[in-house]
Amino acid sequence: MHTAHPILAMHEARALAALFGAGAPACDWIAMPLNAPGSPRGAFVGGNPLDGSWLFDAELPGPWVFAWSGTLGDSLFAADPVNWMRGPTALNALCAELAPQLQRHHKRLVLIPHARHVLSDARSALTWWCDHVIPGQDPNIVRHSPDIDRPFGLAFDPAAFLEPSMLTDIEDHMQSLFASFGPRADVVILRDATVNETDPEQMTPCPLGSGRLPRARIRELLALHVPESTPIMVQGAALNGSLEWLGRSA
Repeated sequence: MHTAHPILAMHEARALAALFGAGAPACDWIAMPLNAPGSPRGAFVGGNPLDGSWLFDAELPGPWVFAWSGTLGDSLFAADPVNWMRGPTALNALCAELAPQLQRHHKRLVLIPHARHVLSDARSALTWWCDHVIPGQDPNIVRHSPDIDRPFGLAFDPAAFLEPSMLTDIEDHMQSLFASFGPRADVVILRDATVNETDPEQMTPCPLGSGRLPRARIRELLALHVPESTPIMVQGAALNGSLEWLGRSA
């Protein structure tokens, strides 16, 4: 089984800038469509959006700005229960602050949930999605993100939800996550994760196919839950391997 979704490739921003002899933009990576490499979809601005100093440049390439949902913890990927208690209020305040700038520049902030951030699971992420992507609408009726000019969106990165304790039931977790996020996400980010060698309580990102994502099941779930118009984003540095993993040709 293979997918027919559009493909976006994540390219390291500094490498692209060096290739074209330009100054490095204020972002970590840039998402380029395979079928239109000269028209960036957006840029990822790293760091913690909730640390009080996070900013994005309205002149970044593409209409989308990708970012984590952030944490109130001391470090970006440390588990901290304060995210469950005060995190949603802090994130909502940030969104209210950024919305006018996003609308003025026709930008969309696409948040990437993570197991150790404010948007850490289906419940927290979909609550945010209802409030900021389809405000005032019934989520039982509206199950897809509207195809309109809007300031906010949600990315679905399956590996980012994983904790080591979930690996024994990973296919069940993937089924639940895809059913929740597949119809609603603006983009599916496919990269892998494996248990950290020095900290077995933490997952570490790795190239698609070298970690713990169940390939056959993920491909089934993509076909079942993700509309074919929704792009799949993969790492540009491992593009051929990612396309092969998906059953696609370069």
